[in-house]
Amino acid sequence: MTAAFTGGVTLKRGDGTTPTEVFTSIPEMTVSPNLGADKGQIEVSSYDSIDNKEYIAEFLGDGKDVDLEWQLILGNAQQESIVSDVNGGINRNYEMTITDGVKTLTSTFTLTPKSWNRSTSLTDAHKLSATFKISGAITDVVTPT
Repeated sequence: MTAAFTGGVTLKRGDGTTPTEVFTSIPEMTVSPNLGADKGQIEVSSYDSIDNKEYIAEFLGDGKDVDLEWQLILGNAQQESIVSDVNGGINRNYEMTITDGVKTLTSTFTLTPKSWNRSTSLTDAHKLSATFKISGAITDVVTPT
């Protein structure tokens, strides 16, 4: 099996500095982002339409909700920053890398925080989870590993 099926995913949170933003890995991620966007449709049917309604895509897409989860590390600065971003309503840039051992896909995007949750368990690891919404474009770059 290649790394595409066994791991090879890293999520890093930007620190917001300019002109060169620094991205730091958030440790113990167990649920990684499902990136994407939805484009709504506008009906453009007319009396000239035959059989079915006609549609065109809306100009702007709607960023998807992103659910993330980590095994909780008490006192970890990067995990605590997730809670601070949600509580403060701070949009933050993120960078996700996916590798298959041959090539690396680096995606950069901005997330708008929606909610966070800490869950405890007697039979599993304690978890930190958060939900965000993608704000703006997702930029993808593929490079050799």
